[in-house]
Amino acid sequence: MKNWLTKGLGFCALVVLSLTSACKKDETQAVLTPGAAPTLQASTTTPNLALTTANINASAVTFTYSAANFGYPAAATYTLQFDKKGGNFASPVTFTGGTAAGATSLTTAQLVNIFSSLGYPFSSASQVDVRVVASVGAAAAPSTSPVVTLTGTPVPLCIPNTFGGNWGIVGPAAGGWPGATPTDRMLTYDCYTQTFTLRTALTAGALKFRANQDWGTNLGGPSTSLATGATLALNGPDLNITTPGTYTITLTIKTDASGAVSGGSVTIKP
Repeated sequence: MKNWLTKGLGFCALVVLSLTSACKKDETQAVLTPGAAPTLQASTTTPNLALTTANINASAVTFTYSAANFGYPAAATYTLQFDKKGGNFASPVTFTGGTAAGATSLTTAQLVNIFSSLGYPFSSASQVDVRVVASVGAAAAPSTSPVVTLTGTPVPLCIPNTFGGNWGIVGPAAGGWPGATPTDRMLTYDCYTQTFTLRTALTAGALKFRANQDWGTNLGGPSTSLATGATLALNGPDLNITTPGTYTITLTIKTDASGAVSGGSVTIKP
């Protein structure tokens, strides 16, 4: 009996050791071993990019990036990040590059907006650092390319009106709701700020914005923050002017990826 128990206990110990060894092997196999980081190249080495209205919609630069190696087959997301020269990318301007190695082209208008968003003044040569970051979520730390530096002199761009047409105001605050004959007070489009403005006298009452003197596309919203900026929605509620006076109206239109009007914002100040 003793001999049998000894052999049995020895067999059990061998099984435990085998299982422990197998677990350790499995654990070792699950550890990720990241390989090469993505590379990044810019299509132009021009010392100073021409960021002017003349080539506003043309491709200014194309960024090409290689795939990151995370040590296992992974569907990574690639993001281009932009920051001031010498910055640390703490609050970068970003563009999604997709889920595979490839290329992303940016137009002159997009680059001007990047320089402006980073706080650079117009008509002054400035430098921007660019990198691509590959991420697979929580499975591994992001993989980052070396930095590429661009130099450009952005200027204010005169962007044509692609914001749903011509915009006007209607309602009792602006003389009454329109009947068969349009009574819209039309706003003026500023191609440099991409806003619609009007300085006009308003009475106490309701107010709405509509495009092309038609109710097919109209905007409304809350009236509580008109002086500081109110968010507008398609077919939103009437705005309300409580104090008669002469006001400056500044309307900003938002569009979706298809170019259709999706909303906007407005300030109405004395």
